[in-house]
Amino acid sequence: MAEIIAANDYLVTNLPDLAQEDAAQLKQYAGHIALDEAAESNLFFWFVTNKRTQKSPKLIIWLNGGPGCSSADGYFLGSGPLRFVNKKLTVNKGGWHEFANVVFLDQPVGTGLSYTSNQLLGNLGDITTHFLAFLKNFFAVFPEHAHDEVGESYAGTYIPYFAKGIFDHNDDLPIGHTAYNLQGLAIGNGWIDPLRQYTSFIPYVEHHGLSTPKLLTEMVAQQDICLDAIRTQDLITQESCESLVGLILRHSFQSNAMGQCTNQYDIRLTDSYPACGLLWPNELPEMKTYLTRPDVINALHANGAELPWSECSGRVNSVLRFDNSVPAVTFLPDILKRTKVLLFSGDKDLICNHIGTEYLISNMTWQGARGFEDTPKIGWTVENQLAGVWREARNLTYVLLYNASHMVPYDAPLAALDMMNRFMGLDPTLQYFASKLDTDVNSGQIPPGGEKVDIDQPKGSLFIKYGSVP
Repeated sequence: MAEIIAANDYLVTNLPDLAQEDAAQLKQYAGHIALDEAAESNLFFWFVTNKRTQKSPKLIIWLNGGPGCSSADGYFLGSGPLRFVNKKLTVNKGGWHEFANVVFLDQPVGTGLSYTSNQLLGNLGDITTHFLAFLKNFFAVFPEHAHDEVGESYAGTYIPYFAKGIFDHNDDLPIGHTAYNLQGLAIGNGWIDPLRQYTSFIPYVEHHGLSTPKLLTEMVAQQDICLDAIRTQDLITQESCESLVGLILRHSFQSNAMGQCTNQYDIRLTDSYPACGLLWPNELPEMKTYLTRPDVINALHANGAELPWSECSGRVNSVLRFDNSVPAVTFLPDILKRTKVLLFSGDKDLICNHIGTEYLISNMTWQGARGFEDTPKIGWTVENQLAGVWREARNLTYVLLYNASHMVPYDAPLAALDMMNRFMGLDPTLQYFASKLDTDVNSGQIPPGGEKVDIDQPKGSLFIKYGSVP
Protein backbone atom coordinates (compact mmCIF):
# COMPACT_ATOMS: atom_id res chain seq x y z
CA MET A 1 0.00 0.00 0.00
CA ALA A 2 1.23 3.51 -0.80
CA GLU A 3 2.41 5.68 2.08
CA ILE A 4 -0.47 7.71 3.50
CA ILE A 5 0.21 11.39 4.13
CA ALA A 6 -1.65 13.27 6.87
CA ALA A 7 -4.56 15.45 5.75
CA ASN A 8 -3.00 18.62 7.18
CA ASP A 9 -0.03 18.16 4.87
CA TYR A 10 -2.42 18.73 1.96
CA LEU A 11 -4.06 21.85 3.43
CA VAL A 12 -3.95 24.84 1.06
CA THR A 13 -3.15 27.77 3.31
CA ASN A 14 -2.11 30.56 0.95
CA LEU A 15 -3.43 30.43 -2.60
CA PRO A 16 -1.72 33.23 -4.58
CA ASP A 17 -3.83 36.19 -5.77
CA LEU A 18 -6.87 35.16 -3.72
CA ALA A 19 -8.17 37.97 -1.54
CA GLN A 20 -8.00 37.24 2.18
CA GLU A 21 -11.76 37.63 2.67
CA ASP A 22 -12.38 35.15 -0.16
CA ALA A 23 -9.80 32.70 1.14
CA ALA A 24 -11.53 32.78 4.52
CA GLN A 25 -14.64 31.29 2.90
CA LEU A 26 -12.78 28.23 1.63
CA LYS A 27 -11.19 25.18 3.19
CA GLN A 28 -9.18 23.34 0.56
CA TYR A 29 -6.72 20.49 0.29
CA ALA A 30 -4.56 19.64 -2.71
CA GLY A 31 -1.66 17.47 -3.76
CA HIS A 32 -0.77 14.02 -5.02
CA ILE A 33 -2.04 10.67 -3.82
CA ALA A 34 0.20 7.74 -4.74
CA LEU A 35 -1.54 4.75 -6.27
CA ASP A 36 1.17 2.17 -5.57
CA GLU A 37 3.74 1.42 -2.92
CA ALA A 38 6.62 2.68 -5.03
CA ALA A 39 4.72 5.92 -5.75
CA GLU A 40 5.34 5.49 -9.46
CA SER A 41 1.82 6.66 -10.37
CA ASN A 42 0.27 9.69 -8.67
CA LEU A 43 -3.05 11.43 -9.17
CA PHE A 44 -3.46 15.12 -8.35
CA PHE A 45 -6.60 16.14 -6.47
CA TRP A 46 -8.03 19.47 -5.34
CA PHE A 47 -10.53 18.98 -2.54
CA VAL A 48 -12.95 21.75 -1.52
CA THR A 49 -15.04 21.19 1.62
CA ASN A 50 -18.66 22.28 1.83
CA LYS A 51 -19.71 25.68 3.13
CA ARG A 52 -22.93 24.36 4.66
CA THR A 53 -23.11 20.93 6.27
CA GLN A 54 -26.03 18.61 5.53
CA LYS A 55 -27.51 15.81 7.62
CA SER A 56 -26.22 13.33 5.04
CA PRO A 57 -22.85 14.68 3.82
CA LYS A 58 -22.32 14.63 0.06
CA LEU A 59 -19.05 14.09 -1.81
CA ILE A 60 -18.84 14.92 -5.52
CA ILE A 61 -15.87 13.70 -7.53
CA TRP A 62 -15.52 15.92 -10.61
CA LEU A 63 -13.81 14.38 -13.63
CA ASN A 64 -13.12 16.21 -16.87
CA GLY A 65 -13.09 14.25 -20.10
CA GLY A 66 -11.00 14.80 -23.20
CA PRO A 67 -9.63 12.24 -22.69
CA GLY A 68 -6.65 13.79 -20.98
CA CYS A 69 -8.10 17.15 -19.92
CA SER A 70 -7.42 18.55 -16.46
CA SER A 71 -10.21 18.98 -13.94
CA ALA A 72 -8.85 22.47 -13.40
CA ASP A 73 -11.34 23.22 -16.18
CA GLY A 74 -14.09 22.26 -13.77
CA TYR A 75 -12.48 24.11 -10.89
CA PHE A 76 -11.93 27.46 -12.66
CA LEU A 77 -14.45 27.33 -15.53
CA GLY A 78 -17.36 25.41 -14.12
CA SER A 79 -18.51 24.08 -10.78
CA GLY A 80 -15.50 25.10 -8.70
CA PRO A 81 -15.29 27.78 -6.01
CA LEU A 82 -13.20 30.25 -8.02
CA ARG A 83 -13.24 31.92 -11.42
CA PHE A 84 -11.19 34.42 -13.36
CA VAL A 85 -13.26 37.56 -13.92
CA ASN A 86 -11.51 40.40 -15.76
CA LYS A 87 -8.27 38.49 -15.16
CA LYS A 88 -8.86 38.54 -11.41
CA LEU A 89 -9.39 35.48 -9.21
CA THR A 90 -12.87 35.77 -7.67
CA VAL A 91 -15.44 33.63 -5.87
CA ASN A 92 -17.86 31.68 -8.05
CA LYS A 93 -21.38 32.13 -6.68
CA GLY A 94 -22.46 28.97 -8.49
CA GLY A 95 -19.82 26.73 -6.89
CA TRP A 96 -21.05 23.24 -6.05
CA HIS A 97 -19.26 23.32 -2.70
CA GLU A 98 -22.19 25.28 -1.22
CA PHE A 99 -23.72 22.04 0.10
CA ALA A 100 -21.29 19.33 -1.05
CA ASN A 101 -17.65 18.43 -0.62
CA VAL A 102 -16.08 18.43 -4.09
CA VAL A 103 -12.94 16.69 -5.33
CA PHE A 104 -11.51 17.84 -8.66
CA LEU A 105 -9.37 14.96 -9.91
CA ASP A 106 -6.77 14.99 -12.68
CA GLN A 107 -6.92 11.54 -14.25
CA PRO A 108 -5.70 9.34 -15.84
CA VAL A 109 -2.01 9.68 -15.03
CA GLY A 110 -0.37 12.15 -17.40
CA THR A 111 -3.35 14.50 -17.19
CA GLY A 112 -2.95 17.97 -15.68
CA LEU A 113 -0.75 17.72 -12.58
CA SER A 114 -0.98 13.92 -12.31
CA TYR A 115 2.09 11.96 -13.33
CA THR A 116 3.68 8.54 -13.65
CA SER A 117 7.15 7.13 -14.21
CA ASN A 118 5.54 4.20 -16.03
CA GLN A 119 3.79 4.06 -19.38
CA LEU A 120 0.52 5.91 -19.85
CA LEU A 121 -2.62 3.82 -19.55
CA GLY A 122 -4.19 2.73 -22.81
CA ASN A 123 -7.49 1.21 -21.73
CA LEU A 124 -10.38 2.00 -19.43
CA GLY A 125 -9.92 -1.15 -17.38
CA ASP A 126 -6.51 -0.03 -16.12
CA ILE A 127 -7.77 3.53 -15.64
CA THR A 128 -10.62 2.20 -13.49
CA THR A 129 -8.13 0.25 -11.37
CA HIS A 130 -6.19 3.47 -10.76
CA PHE A 131 -9.39 5.32 -9.83
CA LEU A 132 -10.29 2.68 -7.25
CA ALA A 133 -6.77 2.89 -5.81
CA PHE A 134 -7.21 6.64 -5.53
CA LEU A 135 -10.51 6.23 -3.66
CA LYS A 136 -8.95 3.79 -1.21
CA ASN A 137 -6.02 6.06 -0.42
CA PHE A 138 -8.09 9.26 -0.44
CA PHE A 139 -10.42 7.87 2.22
CA ALA A 140 -7.39 6.71 4.21
CA VAL A 141 -6.27 10.36 4.32
CA PHE A 142 -9.80 11.70 4.90
CA PRO A 143 -11.57 8.89 6.81
CA GLU A 144 -14.28 11.28 8.03
CA HIS A 145 -15.60 11.33 4.45
CA ALA A 146 -15.56 7.56 3.91
CA HIS A 147 -19.29 7.33 4.64
CA ASP A 148 -20.32 10.39 2.60
CA GLU A 149 -22.85 9.86 -0.15
CA VAL A 150 -20.56 9.79 -3.18
CA GLY A 151 -21.41 11.04 -6.65
CA GLU A 152 -19.31 11.27 -9.79
CA SER A 153 -19.82 14.10 -12.21
CA TYR A 154 -19.25 15.23 -15.78
CA ALA A 155 -17.04 12.92 -17.87
CA GLY A 156 -19.27 10.68 -19.99
CA THR A 157 -16.97 7.76 -20.79
CA TYR A 158 -15.09 7.48 -17.50
CA ILE A 159 -18.03 7.69 -15.11
CA PRO A 160 -20.00 4.56 -16.08
CA TYR A 161 -16.75 2.57 -16.06
CA PHE A 162 -15.85 3.87 -12.61
CA ALA A 163 -19.37 3.22 -11.30
CA LYS A 164 -19.19 -0.37 -12.51
CA GLY A 165 -15.78 -0.68 -10.88
CA ILE A 166 -17.14 0.63 -7.56
CA PHE A 167 -20.10 -1.76 -7.61
CA ASP A 168 -17.85 -4.70 -8.51
CA HIS A 169 -15.53 -3.72 -5.66
CA ASN A 170 -18.43 -3.52 -3.21
CA ASP A 171 -19.80 -6.89 -4.33
CA ASP A 172 -16.44 -8.56 -3.71
CA LEU A 173 -15.86 -7.08 -0.24
CA PRO A 174 -15.57 -9.50 2.67
CA ILE A 175 -18.29 -9.21 5.30
CA GLY A 176 -17.60 -6.39 7.74
CA HIS A 177 -15.70 -4.18 5.32
CA THR A 178 -17.05 -0.74 4.42
CA ALA A 179 -18.41 -0.36 0.91
CA TYR A 180 -18.19 2.86 -1.08
CA ASN A 181 -21.48 4.70 -0.70
CA LEU A 182 -22.10 5.55 -4.36
CA GLN A 183 -25.43 7.37 -4.56
CA GLY A 184 -25.50 8.85 -8.04
CA LEU A 185 -23.84 9.74 -11.32
CA ALA A 186 -24.18 13.04 -13.16
CA ILE A 187 -22.89 13.24 -16.73
CA GLY A 188 -22.88 16.53 -18.62
CA ASN A 189 -22.79 16.61 -22.44
CA GLY A 190 -21.16 13.21 -22.19
CA TRP A 191 -19.68 10.90 -24.83
CA ILE A 192 -21.50 7.78 -23.65
CA ASP A 193 -23.00 6.13 -26.74
CA PRO A 194 -20.79 6.72 -29.81
CA LEU A 195 -23.30 5.22 -32.26
CA ARG A 196 -26.08 7.60 -31.25
CA GLN A 197 -23.73 10.55 -30.85
CA TYR A 198 -22.17 10.19 -34.29
CA THR A 199 -25.59 9.89 -35.92
CA SER A 200 -26.86 13.00 -34.15
CA PHE A 201 -24.74 15.47 -36.11
CA ILE A 202 -26.96 15.63 -39.20
CA PRO A 203 -30.22 16.31 -37.34
CA TYR A 204 -28.40 18.73 -35.02
CA VAL A 205 -27.04 20.94 -37.81
CA GLU A 206 -30.43 20.85 -39.53
CA HIS A 207 -32.28 21.84 -36.37
CA HIS A 208 -29.89 24.69 -35.56
CA GLY A 209 -29.67 26.13 -39.07
CA LEU A 210 -26.04 25.17 -39.67
CA SER A 211 -26.64 23.02 -42.75
CA THR A 212 -26.71 23.56 -46.50
CA PRO A 213 -27.58 21.05 -49.25
CA LYS A 214 -23.87 20.68 -50.08
CA LEU A 215 -22.92 20.01 -46.45
CA LEU A 216 -25.75 17.50 -46.00
CA THR A 217 -24.72 15.59 -49.12
CA GLU A 218 -21.15 15.30 -47.85
CA MET A 219 -22.27 14.34 -44.34
CA VAL A 220 -24.65 11.62 -45.55
CA ALA A 221 -21.84 10.04 -47.59
CA GLN A 222 -19.42 10.23 -44.65
CA GLN A 223 -22.03 8.85 -42.24
CA ASP A 224 -22.39 5.77 -44.46
CA ILE A 225 -18.64 5.17 -44.13
CA CYS A 226 -18.92 5.79 -40.39
CA LEU A 227 -21.74 3.25 -40.00
CA ASP A 228 -19.78 0.62 -41.92
CA ALA A 229 -16.93 1.06 -39.43
CA ILE A 230 -19.30 0.80 -36.45
CA ARG A 231 -20.86 -2.38 -37.86
CA THR A 232 -17.35 -3.86 -37.99
CA GLN A 233 -16.46 -2.85 -34.42
CA ASP A 234 -18.34 -0.52 -32.07
CA LEU A 235 -15.54 1.51 -30.48
CA ILE A 236 -15.54 4.62 -28.30
CA THR A 237 -13.84 6.58 -31.10
CA GLN A 238 -14.06 5.96 -34.85
CA GLU A 239 -11.74 7.99 -37.05
CA SER A 240 -14.12 7.88 -40.02
CA CYS A 241 -16.93 9.15 -37.80
CA GLU A 242 -14.82 11.94 -36.33
CA SER A 243 -14.68 13.38 -39.85
CA LEU A 244 -18.36 14.36 -39.56
CA VAL A 245 -17.50 17.19 -37.17
CA GLY A 246 -14.62 18.21 -39.39
CA LEU A 247 -17.02 18.59 -42.32
CA ILE A 248 -19.28 20.88 -40.28
CA LEU A 249 -16.42 23.07 -39.10
CA ARG A 250 -14.75 23.32 -42.50
CA HIS A 251 -18.07 24.20 -44.14
CA SER A 252 -18.70 26.93 -41.56
CA PHE A 253 -15.23 28.36 -42.22
CA GLN A 254 -15.65 28.32 -46.00
CA SER A 255 -19.02 30.05 -45.82
CA ASN A 256 -18.00 32.71 -43.28
CA ALA A 257 -17.12 36.10 -44.74
CA MET A 258 -14.81 36.86 -41.81
CA GLY A 259 -12.87 33.61 -42.20
CA GLN A 260 -14.18 32.24 -38.90
CA CYS A 261 -15.59 28.80 -38.08
CA THR A 262 -18.29 27.60 -35.71
CA ASN A 263 -17.21 26.99 -32.11
CA GLN A 264 -17.82 23.25 -31.70
CA TYR A 265 -18.53 23.70 -27.97
CA ASP A 266 -20.89 26.67 -28.35
CA ILE A 267 -22.52 27.20 -31.74
CA ARG A 268 -23.41 30.80 -30.84
CA LEU A 269 -19.71 31.67 -31.12
CA THR A 270 -17.09 31.62 -33.87
CA ASP A 271 -13.36 31.08 -33.72
CA SER A 272 -10.30 31.03 -35.96
CA TYR A 273 -9.86 27.97 -38.17
CA PRO A 274 -8.92 25.20 -37.48
CA ALA A 275 -9.21 25.76 -33.68
CA CYS A 276 -13.01 26.16 -33.88
CA GLY A 277 -13.44 26.32 -30.10
CA LEU A 278 -10.27 24.65 -28.86
CA LEU A 279 -9.07 28.03 -27.53
CA TRP A 280 -12.35 28.67 -25.69
CA PRO A 281 -13.34 29.81 -23.03
CA ASN A 282 -11.59 33.15 -23.05
CA GLU A 283 -10.29 32.63 -19.51
CA LEU A 284 -7.97 29.81 -20.61
CA PRO A 285 -4.87 32.02 -20.93
CA GLU A 286 -5.29 33.33 -17.36
CA MET A 287 -5.81 29.80 -16.07
CA LYS A 288 -2.74 28.47 -17.89
CA THR A 289 -0.56 31.34 -16.68
CA TYR A 290 -1.77 30.80 -13.12
CA LEU A 291 -1.22 27.04 -13.05
CA THR A 292 2.31 27.30 -14.43
CA ARG A 293 3.47 29.71 -11.72
CA PRO A 294 5.92 28.16 -9.21
CA ASP A 295 4.20 29.82 -6.24
CA VAL A 296 0.85 28.31 -7.25
CA ILE A 297 2.39 24.86 -7.74
CA ASN A 298 3.96 25.14 -4.28
CA ALA A 299 0.66 26.20 -2.71
CA LEU A 300 -1.02 23.15 -4.25
CA HIS A 301 1.71 20.75 -3.06
CA ALA A 302 2.17 19.64 -6.67
CA ASN A 303 5.93 19.94 -7.07
CA GLY A 304 6.32 16.34 -8.20
CA ALA A 305 4.25 16.90 -11.32
CA GLU A 306 5.63 16.92 -14.83
CA LEU A 307 5.66 20.65 -15.51
CA PRO A 308 4.55 22.88 -17.06
CA TRP A 309 0.83 22.26 -16.59
CA SER A 310 -1.28 21.98 -19.74
CA GLU A 311 -5.06 21.95 -20.03
CA CYS A 312 -5.22 18.77 -22.12
CA SER A 313 -2.57 16.13 -22.72
CA GLY A 314 -2.11 15.17 -26.34
CA ARG A 315 -0.14 12.09 -25.23
CA VAL A 316 -2.98 10.78 -23.05
CA ASN A 317 -5.51 11.50 -25.77
CA SER A 318 -3.51 9.76 -28.48
CA VAL A 319 -2.89 6.64 -26.38
CA LEU A 320 -6.58 6.26 -25.57
CA ARG A 321 -7.62 6.72 -29.20
CA PHE A 322 -6.55 3.11 -29.74
CA ASP A 323 -8.55 1.82 -26.76
CA ASN A 324 -10.75 -1.16 -27.68
CA SER A 325 -12.90 -0.86 -24.54
CA VAL A 326 -16.65 -1.12 -25.13
CA PRO A 327 -18.72 2.10 -25.13
CA ALA A 328 -19.79 3.28 -21.68
CA VAL A 329 -23.50 3.00 -22.54
CA THR A 330 -23.05 -0.77 -22.22
CA PHE A 331 -23.08 -0.45 -18.43
CA LEU A 332 -25.86 2.11 -17.97
CA PRO A 333 -28.87 -0.28 -17.71
CA ASP A 334 -27.22 -2.27 -14.90
CA ILE A 335 -26.04 0.90 -13.16
CA LEU A 336 -29.61 2.23 -13.21
CA LYS A 337 -30.70 -0.84 -11.26
CA ARG A 338 -28.42 0.22 -8.42
CA THR A 339 -28.27 4.01 -8.35
CA LYS A 340 -29.70 7.12 -9.92
CA VAL A 341 -28.18 8.78 -12.97
CA LEU A 342 -28.48 12.37 -14.22
CA LEU A 343 -27.74 13.12 -17.86
CA PHE A 344 -27.69 16.83 -18.66
CA SER A 345 -27.01 18.70 -21.89
CA GLY A 346 -26.51 22.30 -22.92
CA ASP A 347 -28.46 22.91 -26.12
CA LYS A 348 -25.69 24.94 -27.82
CA ASP A 349 -23.04 22.19 -27.73
CA LEU A 350 -22.26 20.58 -31.09
CA ILE A 351 -19.53 18.08 -30.24
CA CYS A 352 -21.51 16.07 -27.64
CA ASN A 353 -24.91 17.43 -28.53
CA HIS A 354 -28.22 16.88 -26.78
CA ILE A 355 -29.82 15.01 -29.69
CA GLY A 356 -27.26 12.23 -29.28
CA THR A 357 -28.11 11.96 -25.59
CA GLU A 358 -31.82 11.90 -26.41
CA TYR A 359 -31.24 9.13 -28.99
CA LEU A 360 -29.36 7.18 -26.32
CA ILE A 361 -32.28 7.43 -23.91
CA SER A 362 -34.96 6.65 -26.48
CA ASN A 363 -33.15 3.50 -27.60
CA MET A 364 -32.05 2.19 -24.18
CA THR A 365 -34.02 -0.37 -22.20
CA TRP A 366 -33.66 -0.21 -18.43
CA GLN A 367 -35.70 -1.55 -15.55
CA GLY A 368 -38.20 -3.27 -17.83
CA ALA A 369 -39.07 -0.46 -20.24
CA ARG A 370 -37.55 1.42 -23.15
CA GLY A 371 -36.92 5.15 -23.16
CA PHE A 372 -39.04 7.63 -21.27
CA GLU A 373 -42.28 6.43 -22.89
CA ASP A 374 -45.04 8.83 -21.75
CA THR A 375 -43.05 10.49 -18.98
CA PRO A 376 -44.01 14.20 -18.99
CA LYS A 377 -41.60 17.04 -19.62
CA ILE A 378 -41.37 19.43 -16.70
CA GLY A 379 -40.57 23.11 -17.13
CA TRP A 380 -37.84 24.45 -14.85
CA THR A 381 -37.27 28.08 -13.97
CA VAL A 382 -34.29 29.71 -12.25
CA GLU A 383 -34.60 33.35 -11.24
CA ASN A 384 -37.94 33.45 -13.12
CA GLN A 385 -36.38 32.47 -16.45
CA LEU A 386 -36.98 29.15 -18.17
CA ALA A 387 -33.71 27.30 -17.62
CA GLY A 388 -34.70 24.08 -19.37
CA VAL A 389 -36.81 20.96 -19.10
CA TRP A 390 -36.65 17.82 -16.96
CA ARG A 391 -37.74 14.24 -17.50
CA GLU A 392 -37.44 11.46 -14.93
CA ALA A 393 -38.20 7.75 -15.00
CA ARG A 394 -36.87 4.62 -13.29
CA ASN A 395 -33.77 6.19 -11.69
CA LEU A 396 -32.84 8.24 -14.79
CA THR A 397 -33.13 12.04 -14.96
CA TYR A 398 -32.54 13.99 -18.15
CA VAL A 399 -32.17 17.77 -18.13
CA LEU A 400 -31.90 19.90 -21.25
CA LEU A 401 -30.56 23.35 -20.40
CA TYR A 402 -31.41 26.25 -22.67
CA ASN A 403 -28.81 28.76 -23.75
CA ALA A 404 -25.96 26.60 -22.45
CA SER A 405 -22.81 25.23 -24.08
CA HIS A 406 -20.71 22.08 -23.67
CA MET A 407 -19.66 23.51 -20.29
CA VAL A 408 -23.04 23.99 -18.63
CA PRO A 409 -21.77 25.36 -15.28
CA TYR A 410 -19.73 27.96 -17.19
CA ASP A 411 -22.76 29.41 -18.98
CA ALA A 412 -25.47 28.73 -16.43
CA PRO A 413 -23.85 28.53 -12.98
CA LEU A 414 -27.02 29.00 -10.92
CA ALA A 415 -29.05 26.59 -13.04
CA ALA A 416 -26.26 24.00 -12.83
CA LEU A 417 -26.04 24.41 -9.05
CA ASP A 418 -29.81 24.13 -8.64
CA MET A 419 -29.84 21.05 -10.86
CA MET A 420 -27.18 19.30 -8.79
CA ASN A 421 -28.75 20.25 -5.48
CA ARG A 422 -32.10 18.87 -6.61
CA PHE A 423 -30.46 15.71 -7.93
CA MET A 424 -28.73 15.20 -4.58
CA GLY A 425 -32.06 15.57 -2.79
CA LEU A 426 -31.26 18.91 -1.16
CA ASP A 427 -33.95 21.44 -0.31
CA PRO A 428 -33.84 24.13 -3.06
CA THR A 429 -35.48 26.67 -0.75
CA LEU A 430 -32.19 26.82 1.19
CA GLN A 431 -30.48 28.41 -1.82
CA TYR A 432 -29.93 32.16 -2.08
CA PHE A 433 -31.77 32.31 -5.43
CA ALA A 434 -35.25 31.27 -6.57
CA SER A 435 -35.98 28.18 -8.65
CA LYS A 436 -39.00 26.06 -9.42
CA LEU A 437 -39.96 22.86 -11.19
CA ASP A 438 -43.35 23.51 -12.84
CA THR A 439 -45.85 21.12 -14.34
CA ASP A 440 -46.24 23.45 -17.33
CA VAL A 441 -43.26 23.20 -19.67
CA ASN A 442 -44.25 26.53 -21.25
CA SER A 443 -44.01 28.52 -18.02
CA GLY A 444 -41.27 31.07 -17.42
CA GLN A 445 -39.51 33.52 -19.68
CA ILE A 446 -37.00 32.11 -22.14
CA PRO A 447 -33.60 33.80 -21.78
CA PRO A 448 -32.21 35.66 -24.82
CA GLY A 449 -30.77 33.17 -27.28
CA GLY A 450 -32.57 30.25 -25.65
CA GLU A 451 -35.10 28.07 -27.34
CA LYS A 452 -37.68 25.41 -26.67
CA VAL A 453 -36.55 22.14 -28.19
CA ASP A 454 -38.80 19.11 -28.62
CA ILE A 455 -36.80 16.40 -26.90
CA ASP A 456 -39.18 13.57 -27.80
CA GLN A 457 -37.48 11.06 -30.08
CA PRO A 458 -39.42 8.06 -31.45
CA LYS A 459 -37.97 4.76 -30.28
CA GLY A 460 -35.48 3.33 -32.72
CA SER A 461 -35.25 6.51 -34.77
CA LEU A 462 -31.48 6.68 -34.87
CA PHE A 463 -31.31 7.96 -38.40
CA ILE A 464 -34.50 9.89 -39.02
CA LYS A 465 -33.90 10.45 -42.74
CA TYR A 466 -30.64 8.85 -43.59
CA GLY A 467 -30.54 5.18 -42.74
CA SER A 468 -31.50 2.47 -40.31
CA VAL A 469 -30.16 0.93 -37.14
CA PRO A 470 -27.09 -1.17 -38.02
